[in-house]
Amino acid sequence: MLFNIKKITSMFILTISLTQAIQADKGDEKAQKIYSSSTSFSLLMTSGNTQEITLGFDTEQNLKIKKNELKFKGSIIYSQSDGTRESEIYYSHLEYRRSLSSKAYLLGFGRFERNELSGYKYRFALTVGAGYFWTKSKNFELSSELTLGWSKENNIEKIKGTDLKLSFASCLVSTQVKINISSNSELLYQDIFFINLENTNDYRFSSLGSLSVSISRYIALKISHQLKYNHYPVPGFKGTDQYLLSSLVLNF
Repeated sequence: MLFNIKKITSMFILTISLTQAIQADKGDEKAQKIYSSSTSFSLLMTSGNTQEITLGFDTEQNLKIKKNELKFKGSIIYSQSDGTRESEIYYSHLEYRRSLSSKAYLLGFGRFERNELSGYKYRFALTVGAGYFWTKSKNFELSSELTLGWSKENNIEKIKGTDLKLSFASCLVSTQVKINISSNSELLYQDIFFINLENTNDYRFSSLGSLSVSISRYIALKISHQLKYNHYPVPGFKGTDQYLLSSLVLNF
């Protein structure tokens, strides 16, 4: 009987020790997490008097090792109404960031855009600059970036029926605000001001606002609004585009 009590006590102590060790390992793993992933999917389909389909996909992959961070962003928006293509947009962005302090950092990135229905077959840019967190806490972040670089574009000359290739120096200023409204909801807003340094009439503004609510550790719901304004649009095309999407988000 005494042997059984000792055996049970030993097993109980061993179980507690193993549990604490596993929890400690999980805590260390969370603290040392270097990779994160967020991918959104959206779909809208209608039938009857009108047949419409809208597809949306965007992903963000982050890899962080000490003071170095590598980010990849990619998105696709496609919509069709009664067999006619209404939107077809592709975007990708690869960025490297090097922290100088808890608030300041250097960055460089390349990005690619394609949107023939807005007048350009591609817009490609390489740029370098710096960023700064004006405030950074658990529930609120405010940051700004200033970069200079080189842009290359292939625009569609709708009136002449030909393509026009451009290459020029450019400047980009952006601001981002992130607010954790509660333990499971986040509000994000970003605006970007782009200017062609060789033609100051060619400036552009884009903004992205989103509200996401987590329904589990890995799944969230998100609604987002994106605005793109071109002060000097490609001739024959409109200068403003807007998109409103409701998405299912997978986080890892």
